[in-house]
Amino acid sequence: MHLQRLLLVVVICGVTVSASSVVPSSARAYHTQKERLLDTTAYSLDRREFRLGLMKLSYGIFNRLQVSTYTAPWLLGLALEELSPNIEFKSTLIKMRKFALSVSLGFVWGRVQACVPEFDEASDAPPCSQDDDFARVDYLIFPINVASSVRINSDVSVHIGGQYTATDVVGGAEPVENEVRGSAAVDMLQLYGMFEWRLSKVVALTLTTRWLPYVSDTVARVRLEVDDSTDANVSIQVDILENNAFAVIPGAVFSWERANLRLGVGYGAAFLEGLGLAIPASVLNYISPEFDVFVRF
Repeated sequence: MHLQRLLLVVVICGVTVSASSVVPSSARAYHTQKERLLDTTAYSLDRREFRLGLMKLSYGIFNRLQVSTYTAPWLLGLALEELSPNIEFKSTLIKMRKFALSVSLGFVWGRVQACVPEFDEASDAPPCSQDDDFARVDYLIFPINVASSVRINSDVSVHIGGQYTATDVVGGAEPVENEVRGSAAVDMLQLYGMFEWRLSKVVALTLTTRWLPYVSDTVARVRLEVDDSTDANVSIQVDILENNAFAVIPGAVFSWERANLRLGVGYGAAFLEGLGLAIPASVLNYISPEFDVFVRF
């Protein structure tokens, strides 16, 4: 646990120090014809540009090609005492004066592990030991995204895209007397659009819509092994998220010389941008938030 936290701190510090030492001082974050919004659009960082934020860290490898990592999986991994690496590559294939097209792909890997320790009257929270029962779940997420951006005029832009996400989950439990192993898979297609209206070089108003027209049934296959001569295979079909989940989110992006603030709150399901996952609307009482704080230079 302590080693994982130290590794994350070293990575963040290294990126920050590198940014301050190699990035040209002329880079700015104001809304201009050159500096465009990156999230929910087809635009990407130029070479040697950085975006360091609460939700995502990005670096421009080449012009029109950036690499990013999302902070939420890392923080979740630290809380579960397991690393959760994730990476995303985004390339702006076409960048014209009024039109841009990008493709991005990535992966998120993580593990959830727990144990059921034997009861010990001398301790309220006994530690796990080799004799305890363990349960482990590994998850792998593959998002693929295509986005387009159209500039109506110098102040108004429209961004439209689609994202396909494949999720695989494999897990098992190893109690003393028997063994249980299983797997599950779910695929989903998300369509989204964002209207952007720049009021000034500091303020841009946005209206984002997201929709899940397709979510596959979640099919879980479980194998129960009691002993060498007794086992069973069970298939279970579960609907975790219904088709046609949606969100409508009005918001704003404030950009100063370096700092940026993105705020929004709307109605519907909560979508995890970049990861392609959605939280059912009933979980957050149909409140769909949008928030990030970042610097770009």
